[in-house]
Amino acid sequence: MVKKQTGCPIFDNAVDSLEHGLRLYQDGNYPNAHKHAILAVYQAVELFLKDALYRINPVLIYADIDKQVRDDSRTVGFKDAVVRLENLNVHIATESKQSIERLQKRRNVIEHLEYKPSDNDRSRMADAIKVLYDFVPQYLKDGELADYIDDDLWRELQVFILDYEKLVAEAQTQVDELTTVPPGDYGPEVVECPQCGNATLVIGGRNSGDYCFFCRRTLPMAQCCDCSEYYPAEMLKEVSRCPDCMWAQGEKG
Repeated sequence: MVKKQTGCPIFDNAVDSLEHGLRLYQDGNYPNAHKHAILAVYQAVELFLKDALYRINPVLIYADIDKQVRDDSRTVGFKDAVVRLENLNVHIATESKQSIERLQKRRNVIEHLEYKPSDNDRSRMADAIKVLYDFVPQYLKDGELADYIDDDLWRELQVFILDYEKLVAEAQTQVDELTTVPPGDYGPEVVECPQCGNATLVIGGRNSGDYCFFCRRTLPMAQCCDCSEYYPAEMLKEVSRCPDCMWAQGEKG
């Protein structure tokens, strides 16, 4: 899937830093790759917070909004950005702030003292990325972080950096809340997602679009006219029958 471009420079910069951090984390050959991964991921966190402010009013990203803004004007850091967002009713949970603070402290030691590999580096990065995983869709409102991240890196993020089983459970809870209806009523259909393989894709699940709550993406689906099974709409674009039904009909002929 081709990732979206926003045209929002701070957001695009944040995505680039996050992708760079993930690639560095994967790199087993580059010396001190995890050191630079931590720096890149923390930079991404700060940039996403600034982007949330920028979308409300561009001047809010600057530390002193009472002075004329110049190209070299100082921008807010993590703590000031969070305070401004909360004053504007964009709330970040206490646990999420603590996760970012832990990564910030690790970043500060690396930048100002030295880097010594730690067994906790992975968990610090994962906790901060999980904040972005939940926070970015909150302020984007009409999109998901997954729409802008390289597909392979997104799967890497879900499987190896975040807690895969926990994410599946969270997605399943959302699906259950959406599809549970009183006895006798018919709720939205749930099918297996062709991308992640989880039964977390709800037909018409979000804004009338077919949506996977694990992948966090809209994935258009279509029904085979014979067996009524769901397949990616692109697969049935030219014909209305699925490959299995077409094969069976060929055998019958």
